[in-house]
Amino acid sequence: MPNFISFFPKDVKPKGLNQKAIPSLPKIKKYLFDDDFENIQKINSMPSFVQQEPTLFYPGSGCDILIPLLVMERLFPKLGRIRFCFVDKNNTLELIKTVLDDVGVSFSEHEGRLDFYWNNLFVSLSFIQEDVFRMTLPSFDIYFERSFRIMKEADSTYEQRIFANLRKKGIIISDSGFRDQSLVPNAFPPELSSYGEMIVGFKK
Repeated sequence: MPNFISFFPKDVKPKGLNQKAIPSLPKIKKYLFDDDFENIQKINSMPSFVQQEPTLFYPGSGCDILIPLLVMERLFPKLGRIRFCFVDKNNTLELIKTVLDDVGVSFSEHEGRLDFYWNNLFVSLSFIQEDVFRMTLPSFDIYFERSFRIMKEADSTYEQRIFANLRKKGIIISDSGFRDQSLVPNAFPPELSSYGEMIVGFKK
């Protein structure tokens, strides 16, 4: 049986950067379905980016901070720095801060940007409260998508625009779609997709 997961924001004050604040695995698992955590452990590492500090773009992110962190850690174990750009119509930044604080991650905050260490990975997270279908898309090196198929079905040009803004040799990680885009596929646990069609590949 899957575990029950609930999120309640707290008034969390930034404690500052602290690389020694190691996230607690038991507390991480509290926020994940058992199958998700087990399937993430099946991910094999990929060659590191030429880009030393890639940008990950995550539309409809909600408060889903732990899954992309765990996936990046498995995919690119030698990566030292990364930028996260989360976009959601609802402001879930307080929930994200609550989750980070609860699992033992210490962060600093500057004008809505969170900086923190996830083990040896330095993360700089920017949160944009916006409708991704109406905003001007930034350029990015990693596109990360989960449970977003129903939303993007209403926009037939969405995947093409995402692909156009993905930098050369960038990677798409999605649990659905992108079959028509020119991607070099990479093996990935299909169980991570709730639709059974995990899409992971590099842009040529």
